[in-house]
Amino acid sequence: MGSEWWNRFLASDPSLRRLRTAVRVTLAVALTLAASVPLLAWWGQPLPSAMIGAVVAINGSLGVNDPDRRDQAITYALLPLPVLAALGLSIATQFSPLLHSAVFLVVIFVAVYVRRFGPRFFPLGMVAFMGYFFAMFLRPPPAQFPALLVAVLIGTVAAAGLRFLVLRDDPEGVLARGRRTLRAQVHGLLHAVRDVAEQPQSTARRRRLHNHSARLNETSLMLENTVGRLDQLSEASRSVLRQRILDVELAAENLVTRLLQLVDHPSGGGAVPHAVGALLSVLQSHPQQIREATRRVSEQVEDRGSVELAMAIRRLGTELAELAEATGELGEQGDETEIEAEDGTEETADEQTGLARPELRTAIQVTVAAGLAIVLGQLVSPNRWYWAVITAFVVFISTNSRGELLVRAWQRTAGTIFGVLAGILVAAQVSGDLTAELAVILLCVFLAFYFVGYSYAAMTFFITTLLGALYGMLGTFNIAVLETRLAETAVGALAGVLAAVFVLPTRTREVVRNNTAEFLKALRDFLRSTGTELSEHGTASDLQEPTRALDDALQQVLTSASPLTAYRFRSRRSQVQRMAAKLSGCAFYVRNLSVALGDAAEMVDADTRERLAEQLWALADAAESLTDEGQVPFEEAIGAAHRSSDELHDLAESLTDGPTSLHRSVRFLDRTTQVLDELARELGTEAHLAGRS
Repeated sequence: MGSEWWNRFLASDPSLRRLRTAVRVTLAVALTLAASVPLLAWWGQPLPSAMIGAVVAINGSLGVNDPDRRDQAITYALLPLPVLAALGLSIATQFSPLLHSAVFLVVIFVAVYVRRFGPRFFPLGMVAFMGYFFAMFLRPPPAQFPALLVAVLIGTVAAAGLRFLVLRDDPEGVLARGRRTLRAQVHGLLHAVRDVAEQPQSTARRRRLHNHSARLNETSLMLENTVGRLDQLSEASRSVLRQRILDVELAAENLVTRLLQLVDHPSGGGAVPHAVGALLSVLQSHPQQIREATRRVSEQVEDRGSVELAMAIRRLGTELAELAEATGELGEQGDETEIEAEDGTEETADEQTGLARPELRTAIQVTVAAGLAIVLGQLVSPNRWYWAVITAFVVFISTNSRGELLVRAWQRTAGTIFGVLAGILVAAQVSGDLTAELAVILLCVFLAFYFVGYSYAAMTFFITTLLGALYGMLGTFNIAVLETRLAETAVGALAGVLAAVFVLPTRTREVVRNNTAEFLKALRDFLRSTGTELSEHGTASDLQEPTRALDDALQQVLTSASPLTAYRFRSRRSQVQRMAAKLSGCAFYVRNLSVALGDAAEMVDADTRERLAEQLWALADAAESLTDEGQVPFEEAIGAAHRSSDELHDLAESLTDGPTSLHRSVRFLDRTTQVLDELARELGTEAHLAGRS
């Protein structure tokens, strides 16, 4: 039981990234407070000044994600500058409330817009906003600026020290954890299949199975990106390691497909759970033991009269053995590497100008939302309207459409509602006990940032609970304060929603369509380049990079579509859900195709390779025709693909051997053709849905 829960924990947190991030943030805050509070007390400065140092430590721990150590060190060196400039501006304009608010809006606009210049400017913009915000919150006099300067420097040093000395992001540090995570996710995936086998009609269990499969793909992507940063390995070694990671993923996905075929087999009956359980019991065994166990189970099933089911179980055993071989080979590789999740936005193409640039559009939206939040927030509380502004600001972070923003606004409001209740209870229990208050604050910091990449509502809940303990420690707690925070949060969320809907709106379906087009272009590039390599060089190797480019494009589609798929009240599947399922299937077939083609290219003659290349080119034209770059009509391209497929089927059937890599390649090409046919039908009805988001 303990091993089962440990596997679930590893599977839920690839390479323990969330745990490491939460520990790093919590230690940075603890070190900042431990250093700054005694110093401020000795200096005779107000202790709340330490809060700005804690805020800088948090942003420095989370936001600094430059690609290498040198760039990270430069960002840390620059980090105090924008926050101190914002603090100085806020203190200097306190004399005029109108000017104070106007400058705040300028700071907000600049803090968002500078993200266009690269990942370094995401944390710099964030700390500038937070510096101005906390000066409004603390209302420090000019004489307090030196104390704030010291707190900022302490927070920066604490975050940098933990990043470079204690919890280093060394390229050799994460692959071992990643391997353990991958194996744990395979384990969880198979247990999810067993749950489906026990209750085949359970929609919830099938949904959990799909989620397990998606997390496996995400972890594989992360690990393959990680391998590229292992400088101590040769390119050939990195290529082998990437291929083995892909082998694990494909073996697991093929195994799930086979298991679901067993579960849904009409003659399976009660034999399916028994067969699945018996095979899962030898999952960690040697491949030969798996094959022997498969033979025993299939003979038992065949004795009961289920010949077809017995054959399916034999095929399943083959998949299990291949999975064991792949995970075993993966475990023989070297150490690990870590990829931190980037919170900054990607730089867009240089040809985008004016309002076509997403950074400019978002900056305008955030500024309008903040201005509206100032007006509405002052109606709720003239002294605490800044809580409305921070809500309006943060709901726009990492959102690319109004659908994502609506979800984020709802999650922040819901998290605040429950956080207010928890904050009242916590403050009542620990108020007056400094040790308990500090412990609760650090615990809330840890939990908030452990869940930051998993549930925004959970993060908001713990931050609001933290505020209850913080106000108690400062001696300013009362229930009305948290009630005001709740009201201001709702006002800020409303301001953000209004700005997203009425100011330069980006419709969710438009984002999904654009990302779908990028997926189809990535598919086109994979098919076209692979066909060219087959035709000109007679090989199909080193396909991991274009395959993973396709997977990255798929993740973009799924992420942008989540507001339309994860928060639906109708049971009927929407077009977006159908599209997402078809694109996921297409990526799966292409991953298998990339493996099968390499072997097929070696076993067939030049004429067969040319026919394979022709079908790949035809499919590439078909994929391109579904985008705005298409040069060949879809019907013409897909017709050419079908003709090439017929020729390849004739060649494959002429082989006397059993199923070969050519047979597998033709099968996955057929599946890709089928998906493109179905996508064409879906996209043909899209015009009717364009205005519904």
